[in-house]
Amino acid sequence: MFKRKLLCLGVFVAALNFASPAGAFIVINEFLADPPAGLAGDANGDQIGSTSQDEFVELFNGGAAVVDVSGWTLADNTKIRHIFANGTVILPNNVFVVFGGGAPVFDTFSWQVASSGGLGLNNTGDSLFLADAAGSVVDWVEYAAEANANQSLVRSPEGIPGAEFIRHTNLPGANSRLFSPGFLVAPPMGSASVPEPLSILGLGWGLGFAAAFKRGLFHKN
Repeated sequence: MFKRKLLCLGVFVAALNFASPAGAFIVINEFLADPPAGLAGDANGDQIGSTSQDEFVELFNGGAAVVDVSGWTLADNTKIRHIFANGTVILPNNVFVVFGGGAPVFDTFSWQVASSGGLGLNNTGDSLFLADAAGSVVDWVEYAAEANANQSLVRSPEGIPGAEFIRHTNLPGANSRLFSPGFLVAPPMGSASVPEPLSILGLGWGLGFAAAFKRGLFHKN
């Protein structure tokens, strides 16, 4: 029974990865819960340092298709903090940033200000939920006191689903930057083609896992 269950697990992982489309996925790539004091924390670029308005959440579309996020929501453990306006799209291999507030002036990437009036990200622990218009969770992040460091947390490697979050200054190529809303410091190679090799890797792992069990290479201790 044990071998049968693990054999099924291997096949399931292979099927899951094989079925994963390379065409579209949106991930939470970076977020700033604890902006540094003063202009050092001016993440929204309005020349005013604010520990609430300079909070941000950056999304990344690593797929090959335009994704319409009209009516999608961004929430924390308390409530929905932002509803994406009608007509909002995220282009392939592009980012979209939601700021806590203020008056951002960026013209090199798409952004919106939190529709609720703020993001309310707790410095020492919270969760972020990105849900589509039907309410299905697309991506979510849970974090703790590592966010309480006057800098953002960012995926490493950037843009890759499931990649761990690290402090921004530890990101290769960050060059002491505390945050980088609107661009990826180290973009994934191949942009839209990135998920495909990951899926192939998962497929190979799953099938290999299943084959190993068939040959009796693994046994219950």
